[in-house]
Amino acid sequence: MHWMMWFFWGSMVALIIGSVLVDFFTGRKYHLKEQERTLNQNIAEADALRDVERYNHQNGPF
Repeated sequence: MHWMMWFFWGSMVALIIGSVLVDFFTGRKYHLKEQERTLNQNIAEADALRDVERYNHQNGPF
């Protein structure tokens, strides 16, 4: 059972150190909130908004 603890915490430390190294070597250019969207993502968002407006029955004919 002791080896399971070392394996678990060792893998957690390895993930944290790996993410810090990736962040350092990529120059911190990956921000989850400020990612550039691709053209496919922009098209998909516009298509989804059109579908919402098409099936929006909250506004009646009057």
